[in-house]
Amino acid sequence: MSVVELPHSIDSEMALIGAVLVQPDVLERAMDLVTVDDFVEPIHARIWEAMCSASARGDSINARLVREAIGNHDLGGASVAQYLERLYSEASTVANLSGYARAVRHAAQLRRLMQTGQELISRAASVSVMDDPAPIAAEAIEQLDIVSSASLANHVRRVSLGDAMADAIAASEQARGGNGLRGVPYGIPSLDRSTLGMRPGQLIIIAGRPGMGKSTVGVSIAMKTAARGYGVYFVSLEMVAQELAERALASLCWSAGAEPITYQAIAEATRLSDDDFARLRRAQEKYGRDPIVIEQQSGLSVQQIIARARQVRTMLDKRGKQLSVIMIDHLGLIRPSQRYAGARVQEVAEITGALKVAAKELGVAIVLLCQLSRQTEQRSASDRRPQLSDLRDSGAIEQDADVVMGLYREAYYLSRKGDLSDEERERLLEVQDRIEIEILKQRQGPTRRLTLFCNVACNVVEDLAQ
Repeated sequence: MSVVELPHSIDSEMALIGAVLVQPDVLERAMDLVTVDDFVEPIHARIWEAMCSASARGDSINARLVREAIGNHDLGGASVAQYLERLYSEASTVANLSGYARAVRHAAQLRRLMQTGQELISRAASVSVMDDPAPIAAEAIEQLDIVSSASLANHVRRVSLGDAMADAIAASEQARGGNGLRGVPYGIPSLDRSTLGMRPGQLIIIAGRPGMGKSTVGVSIAMKTAARGYGVYFVSLEMVAQELAERALASLCWSAGAEPITYQAIAEATRLSDDDFARLRRAQEKYGRDPIVIEQQSGLSVQQIIARARQVRTMLDKRGKQLSVIMIDHLGLIRPSQRYAGARVQEVAEITGALKVAAKELGVAIVLLCQLSRQTEQRSASDRRPQLSDLRDSGAIEQDADVVMGLYREAYYLSRKGDLSDEERERLLEVQDRIEIEILKQRQGPTRRLTLFCNVACNVVEDLAQ
């Protein structure tokens, strides 16, 4: 029987190590994809282990440090120093870092599959027909499961309670030394403190009646998140990309000391001065490369959204960014499957259930905007703040969501009421630029009400000035 060569990708191993030598700060990202055991070439495994150890100690990674860590050896006529210099000089780009890492990991997984198969054949051939084959099969299944689950994100892999406790303590220590966030920041300090950020695997609902500012809040959060370097996939089932861009530009050009540029003024254009256009261009130059991808096709199903999110994740990965948040505007415009055609409660339950599963599998936070039912309009003017029972169409929204936030703008109702009293006019002036975010549900934290500054015309949401 001919000997079958085990899969390997020496070139990818060399390119991966070279990329880290050229740009050491990419090591942490690569460590999420490969381990030292994935390298088939022993010297590559030793170099990788030395770099990871240096990173853990907080040392800067360079060829000299690696050479001192692994010692000097003859590598077929070349020294370790010469070999490291070759890896450094031949490293073309870090743009395909994830591709190199995946090739190394996949080759290692294929080797494990082949070795498991060979061991299974060998063991099965060596036992008697009187022996129970179940232990052999169980061990093979365990080895195969290791390979099949290797591509899962860390937060959905099977772990022991002890390992989970260790991870929780490590995360807590890290949070204590930083800003306390456990997830991606909303970019609104009071909201970040109240929620600890948007955590991977969470389904977050932002709900409100028409006119309460759902899109305003959604666009504002997406822009703030992307500006901090976190990848955002904005699924706009209602507005086209240009409309979103007008909102984003209005928000980015806003400042307390400058004349505001509303997104309606940007669309109309006739009232804009040369100075206004200069401000718009400066905002585009400063923020135009932020990692935010807009999906503007309407009528997408939840399965299409998830499939396209995977494509966006790969796209951002090639740019050296990580998809962290999927923002969907809004639930009512997601096309349901035919499975529960006409049964809206079951249709919504299927959508929110699929999005919750996708958030865990993709390791992202999914923020879903949705409308509240008309029940709020039937209550008295002083009792129109959102409640969990106002969630429209299905109790599954509340059940599947990790965080539910309701939006309320008192100014919206006052501005549409005729014959305002003097007291009501004063109240309207007081709350004109206010929005309330009511945290109605939070699995990992308390409920509370936040009052924020909101300029709807400029798509601005911020903490109130202290």
